[in-house]
Amino acid sequence: MAEVRINSVSKLFGEVKAVDNFNAVIRDGEFVSILGPSGCGKTTMLRMIAGFEKPSLGEIYIGEQLVSSAAKSLFVPPEKRNIGMVFQSYAVWPHMTVFDNVAYPLKIKGYSKNDIKSKTDKALELVHLDGYAARIPSQLSGGQQQRVALARALVSEPKLLLLDEPLSNLDAKLRESMRFEIKDLQKKLKITVIYVTHDQGEAMAMSDRIVVMNKGVIQQIGTPTDVYETPANRIIADFIGLVNFLPGEIKDGMATIPGLGLSLAAPEVPAGAATVAIRPENITIGRAGGRLSGTLVHKFYLGDAVDWRVEAGGFILRVIDKGMEHDDYRLGDTVSLDIKKYLVFPGQP
Repeated sequence: MAEVRINSVSKLFGEVKAVDNFNAVIRDGEFVSILGPSGCGKTTMLRMIAGFEKPSLGEIYIGEQLVSSAAKSLFVPPEKRNIGMVFQSYAVWPHMTVFDNVAYPLKIKGYSKNDIKSKTDKALELVHLDGYAARIPSQLSGGQQQRVALARALVSEPKLLLLDEPLSNLDAKLRESMRFEIKDLQKKLKITVIYVTHDQGEAMAMSDRIVVMNKGVIQQIGTPTDVYETPANRIIADFIGLVNFLPGEIKDGMATIPGLGLSLAAPEVPAGAATVAIRPENITIGRAGGRLSGTLVHKFYLGDAVDWRVEAGGFILRVIDKGMEHDDYRLGDTVSLDIKKYLVFPGQP
């Protein structure tokens, strides 16, 4: 296992700052996801940890080893960092068998034939590909090719595993099953994992902690519960999960939403313009008894839930109804809404 320490790391490409003052500690045996939209700098940060990019500023430690330091002009190449890497594109060699693909890192390092055989067989068994050793990649499904890439990353028994959006090329059902396989594998091997993704579902399901990035800057580091329930700002609230944003005004510790006639307690938010954020699953819908009245304008059946759009006070509110007890509701019906949870941020949406 390996602790990873990233101290004030920045990366510039010309005048563009792809990563800006990144500070984080990934603990031994921890599964940490770096989450953010395309172009936020997450893959650049992963490549600096791997040794494929040099930081412009700052230092990176893997375990006790300083592997990158801009100030000390120190840079340890990837092959000497004892890491495993899985890429988005799989990067398996089409002319090699599954066995040879997985064994390749061991051959490069000069392992004996016996060690190569035993370690490669073990790695293939770990990813449930024992019996596929003689096949070539064109004879495998996308999920099986991704398992080959994963076995190759693990065959050298690295102390750190890095994954760069490894499931993005798979279909939805296979992507979900692979999430749990990777997480189970990480627990079994007790290996430190840094996982880059733009998919919030992957990050929420797999991670011990999530590093949320936007425009090269860390926005928040926390558990999946932290970043979902108590996002540090509107950027995170908007990126992770679904949310209704409503313009409000803070006065005397209360957030008032013009048009809705609704006031919500917000004692810690300074007076002035504000944004009220309400997740769709935190709005209940009924015939009466709620704090708001609205009209049903759209209905989207999701199988295990109904995704309603409700017009109220000039706003269109999204309401996720998982109870499924409102099948008799029709578009145009007047409904009553209540709010179970909400967040208030300074500034307008």
